[in-house]
Amino acid sequence: MTLERNGIRLNNPLHYRLLIFFVLSALYFLACLHRISPTVIARDLMSAFGADATALGVMSSAYFYLYAAVQPPVGVLSDTWGPRAVVTLFAAIACCGVLLFGLAPGMTVATVGRALIGIGVGGVFVPALKLFSNWYRSQEFAGMTGLFLAVGNAGNLAASLPLTYLVLWLGWRMSHVAISVATLVLIAVSWLVLRDRPEDKGWPPLVQSDGTNASAAAQVPAGMSAGKRLGIVFRQPNFWMVSLSTFFFGGPTLTFQGLWAVPYLMDVHAFSRVQAGGMLMLLPLGFVIGAPTFGLLADRLPVGRKSVLLAALSLSLVCWGVFLFSGGRPHPYFIGPCFLIIGACGGGSLSLYMTITKELFPPWLTGTAIGLMNPAAFFSTALFQPFSGYLMDIVGAVGDAYPLAAYQNVFIAIFVFMVLGLMTVIPLRLPHVR
Repeated sequence: MTLERNGIRLNNPLHYRLLIFFVLSALYFLACLHRISPTVIARDLMSAFGADATALGVMSSAYFYLYAAVQPPVGVLSDTWGPRAVVTLFAAIACCGVLLFGLAPGMTVATVGRALIGIGVGGVFVPALKLFSNWYRSQEFAGMTGLFLAVGNAGNLAASLPLTYLVLWLGWRMSHVAISVATLVLIAVSWLVLRDRPEDKGWPPLVQSDGTNASAAAQVPAGMSAGKRLGIVFRQPNFWMVSLSTFFFGGPTLTFQGLWAVPYLMDVHAFSRVQAGGMLMLLPLGFVIGAPTFGLLADRLPVGRKSVLLAALSLSLVCWGVFLFSGGRPHPYFIGPCFLIIGACGGGSLSLYMTITKELFPPWLTGTAIGLMNPAAFFSTALFQPFSGYLMDIVGAVGDAYPLAAYQNVFIAIFVFMVLGLMTVIPLRLPHVR
């Protein structure tokens, strides 16, 4: 008997893998929502806890420190336990963190809750890519990774104007309680739906375009300990180039989007809270557009993945230059297009960073390699958030707002990091992929 849901035949592996994709995307949606949600409730948190910009940066950065710290063990566990078990366990940790954050009586407990959220949602992205490597062919991987990033990063869209309205309706505390309930539902769905490989559903293993058996290629060689896995990855120079570029490029963008974008628009351009939330939506909207677009271009254009990556990084640098060289206050007409392009280039570069890392190593090292590279942007964010708060506090607030000079300090730091991110990836040498 054929089981169908919304036109998807669940006895067909090509259809079932779409169901897996949507379940993982829903979890990643929540991970991205939490990533930048503090920018919407920044003033609420300052008021509730009597915090300044530096304290808020430290609290927000707890997510990124812990998210980054769990990536290597999550990668190894994805290769050993299997991604289904990892996703379910870590989603449960995230659920507890969201609830604790919503009920926090003070900044210390809120920081602990934020840290638990970082740990929990840190167990989604790498296991998802491990699952995709078992369910999708190599020539489909960049496109599917980009699409996954796009669907998941709709959470960044939700963390702008929609979350603004939710907070105005329920308050920031009850909004997080509601999100914890939604997370609990997704945990149950994940355990019921996810399977590590087609064979777990009784289907034949995936066959790559070159005729190789994906499951056989993913078999770990005898005697391959965790230490040997790490050694193989760390001895690859291209791995370090990709990781450093991700570090310099990812942290400043995530910091601005997740912490200072709304205050900047309100303090410097006199936007209302709703107007700022609406403008903020252009960053994740660009990400949603750019992630699959750049991924599909990299899969199809003969110029190679590196050329597409360099184009994305260069275009983003130009847009940050608009903010820097206008003295921190470009004409409002330029803000929307720059936000959209920066978001698109961020999504495109991330999908390419992940795909390039996967292709540098054999399939049985996919989880470990991506788990070791993925923390780079989040360690950078964890460092850049309090650092940017410090740069702003050097100038100091005027009442409850920061002046233009404070934000210009941040734009200078962002631009320098972007230049370093572009320069780091230029020497990259990639293997030929069919």
